[in-house]
Amino acid sequence: MEFGRWANRPRLGVFGRIPLYMASHQPKVLAKRFFALAVVGVILSVVAPVIADESSAPTGTEVPAPEVSGEPIPADTPTDTPSEVPIPTDTTQASPSPSAMPSPDATRAPVESVETRTAFVDESPSPSPTPVGPLADQRMRVNIPNVLPVDPRATSRLLPAINLDGPRYLLACIEGSNLYFDIYVKNSPQSFFNREQLVSGDMTSQLLISGTTDQVLAIINSYGGMKAVATRSAMGGLYARMSFVAMTEPTLESAFCTQGSPSNFRIVYFRGLGLGMNLIKNSLVLRR
Repeated sequence: MEFGRWANRPRLGVFGRIPLYMASHQPKVLAKRFFALAVVGVILSVVAPVIADESSAPTGTEVPAPEVSGEPIPADTPTDTPSEVPIPTDTTQASPSPSAMPSPDATRAPVESVETRTAFVDESPSPSPTPVGPLADQRMRVNIPNVLPVDPRATSRLLPAINLDGPRYLLACIEGSNLYFDIYVKNSPQSFFNREQLVSGDMTSQLLISGTTDQVLAIINSYGGMKAVATRSAMGGLYARMSFVAMTEPTLESAFCTQGSPSNFRIVYFRGLGLGMNLIKNSLVLRR
């Protein structure tokens, strides 16, 4: 009887066993396991492509670093020399052109052709060069103060900028008694500018400057202006005499200084200020 009862028991298929399995476990545990599996799947789906890209990317080549030499790099050292102020150049001076040079063919020409050419040149008079000297027209405008105040104890004074216009070429004659004049770079006598001698007598009592009007003014007014220095005691009461002559060509001959117009002659007086250092004593009455 027992064997027949066991053989006749109800049988469940494969799908019929699932509800029994689910019934034997708690639903919360199953949910946690499902969530964990989902998280692992998401992580694998994100990380796997990155690993594949890194493995397939080409390896970077190392760039060689620049070699550093042990020699020190020289640094620019500051100098105490002042920067040069550009002086205008005379653009009217003609330079010799290549066409003026005699060609080799001319030297190999027959003697007869040379004699014919010489006779032709003698027929036309050659122009004579213009002599160096003052122009007949000496009109110009000169702007210089006649009186300059100075400290009674001062031994030097910078002159203000000189304004002048009129001629193309100019000769400036500057002189003074118990004075000497310093132009351009101070405390250093200069004569040549742009490979031309434009100055004579820098840091002396008789100064000559010649060139174009722009050149003369640039030399006088550069580096703060021309400096007058007293050779004895102070500047107060001294005079500086300036004469400007319009010339046909630049020249440094002092003989032309007196051949200009009197209207272009200036006298600058260095007037000492009324400052005294005397001790003055006055009586003082005190009241109770």
